[in-house]
Amino acid sequence: MNKKIRQIHDKFFKTVMANHDASVTFLQTYLPKNVQNQLDFKSLQHIEASYLSQELEASFADVVFEIEVSNAKNTHVCVLLEHKSYVDKKTCFQVLEYIVRAYLKQFDLGLPLKPIIPLVFYHGAATWEYNDMDYFFENFPLEISQYIPRHSTLFVNLQTFDDEQIWQISNAFLAAALIVQKKYESPSSLINSILRIQNSLEPYLENSEWRSIFVYILQNEKINTSVLKNKLKELPQIQTDKIMSIYDQLIQEGIEKGMEKGIEKGMEKGIEKEAEKVIVNSFKNNIPLDTIRLITGETLDKINDILKKNGFK
Repeated sequence: MNKKIRQIHDKFFKTVMANHDASVTFLQTYLPKNVQNQLDFKSLQHIEASYLSQELEASFADVVFEIEVSNAKNTHVCVLLEHKSYVDKKTCFQVLEYIVRAYLKQFDLGLPLKPIIPLVFYHGAATWEYNDMDYFFENFPLEISQYIPRHSTLFVNLQTFDDEQIWQISNAFLAAALIVQKKYESPSSLINSILRIQNSLEPYLENSEWRSIFVYILQNEKINTSVLKNKLKELPQIQTDKIMSIYDQLIQEGIEKGMEKGIEKGMEKGIEKEAEKVIVNSFKNNIPLDTIRLITGETLDKINDILKKNGFK
């Protein structure tokens, strides 16, 4: 998956989990009941603690919560919430690295050790059967496999929940956010859900939460903006105006893609010109398109658009 797209998903997920009520509801929805019964959700705190290596930071969006154990004074656990928008078979190894780094950091700081409950949350369109460590070493005899590190990880695949299950979640902001994530790779289905999304967000219309959801929707390059505009006409005019105002701001800020030209406006103007120059000069010097893509970080579609604009295609 394109790194920029991953960053859009990760930023949105962190924005949703930064809402305290939404994060409590999320954990109460997806943690097993027997685990929930051991936790005091009134004590839930989001903590700024990342133990990821530089390599993992590019692919993981770690959110960490600290929560007290019920009926055990001053005893806490950490819930590690990892977000994945694409299938990554290495995830169980990444989670293990995270857990080890976390425990080592607790040791180094002289803190009481807090058990870590890892939960991997996945909302991509591709089928993913999550595998723990044993899966990768299944052909070894017990005498050898007993030395393989083991840890339990909760895995939540959003695609396995139907829409009505999600809409029944008590926190309307969280429900709308999850629906948008679930349908992100199906733009027509996402557009058809706009009215219900908007209606569910009625209590949030003056809050940043409302805006964050529509920023996320409008950053979806698969969305046909003309179709979206027609759908928005079914909303009250003031709400349509708000959403299109967000769209205009995204274009002006260089975040959203342009509609007519089909060329990204994701970079600031000066950077965009420089990137275009690099693409054209590289092509003139017979550098392969895949190499140009690696040099610039741009998609092949954008590179081809720029070359066509400059008369090379």
